[in-house]
Amino acid sequence: MNKRILTVSSAYMCLSAEMQCLPGGSQEREGTDYQMAPGGSGMTAALTFRAMGFDSIYCAATGDDAYGRRIGNFLSKAGVDCRYMKSVKKAKTGLYLTLNEEDKSRRFVKFPGANAMLTREDIEEAFMTYPDALYIQKELSDELTVAAVSIAHEKNVPVFFQPCRKREELQPEALGKLEMVILDADEVYSYCGTAPNEYDKFLQAAMALSSRIKAKYYVIRIPDRGTFIYDGIYYEMTGEYPSTYLDESGAKEVYGAALTAAYTGSDFNIKKAAKCAAAAYAYASSNKGDLESVPSLSDLVPFLKK
Repeated sequence: MNKRILTVSSAYMCLSAEMQCLPGGSQEREGTDYQMAPGGSGMTAALTFRAMGFDSIYCAATGDDAYGRRIGNFLSKAGVDCRYMKSVKKAKTGLYLTLNEEDKSRRFVKFPGANAMLTREDIEEAFMTYPDALYIQKELSDELTVAAVSIAHEKNVPVFFQPCRKREELQPEALGKLEMVILDADEVYSYCGTAPNEYDKFLQAAMALSSRIKAKYYVIRIPDRGTFIYDGIYYEMTGEYPSTYLDESGAKEVYGAALTAAYTGSDFNIKKAAKCAAAAYAYASSNKGDLESVPSLSDLVPFLKK
């Protein structure tokens, strides 16, 4: 029987538009291209779990509209269990707008819509699937983030926390003991006040993290260096794989999900999991798109050989 990983996150339709530059007040400019498709951090992770051979359960909220149905159909077709995706009547599905300018500047606008209507009760229902792990990001409100983690603790389900953003108002002490906290180097300072910006600061930052967040493993992905792993006593560094860095959108989420999956499915071997995650990041960032670049195990084998 496949192991089950529950992702509690948000659901968005993503509109990405290309233009030379943004218009000023009361001005109009022509864009060069646009695309609209399901997307977001949570969906990228859920698809990664499924692509790597796990039963992937997704808990989120959409509006009872065409976009909500499109997201549900998209995930179901990919094999993700959407039974615990809440459809909210008279609510709009969330929209995430990305504006890309010619000089590589990017602007982001988020409309939460139905995502704001997910409740603790909805999350509790999703745990009826008896997941082997909970993967959670900072896509929820602080209140729901803490609620989801507390439910997992009550049911003895290990929690993998990859916020994919800086801390903001969340107090990490409120999360209790996590199985793993997964951060990019540029997110670490907001959680512990120490930045791993030099080699001799990696351990210092990990130790500072351990004083704020309780976890079995602290994993810091350091671009161009690799992965720094700390368990409260010992530490080590694993390398990264070459990437063309064609498109890094979604690669961070692929990394965290692949790390969670490989660790859960490999008798909890953190070093093997880190290598798998590094390969997944290299694959995802070497291909265009976020959901489109999610790798399966069959994708990674020829990629690593090459």
